[in-house]
Amino acid sequence: MQPGSSGDLDWGAIALLALIATGLVSGLRFFFRQNRKDLESLQETLQAENEDDPK
Repeated sequence: MQPGSSGDLDWGAIALLALIATGLVSGLRFFFRQNRKDLESLQETLQAENEDDPK
């Protein structure tokens, strides 16, 4: 077989795809964690404002 034929695996491309997938998963995890923190902060702020409002 010749190098680079369709029967051979291109390990460089596989490694690149694995790195890209790992980066995407890490980015999504960071995004969702930050989003959850922002939601909790917003809920605390809204609750504090509701308690401060005279009825």
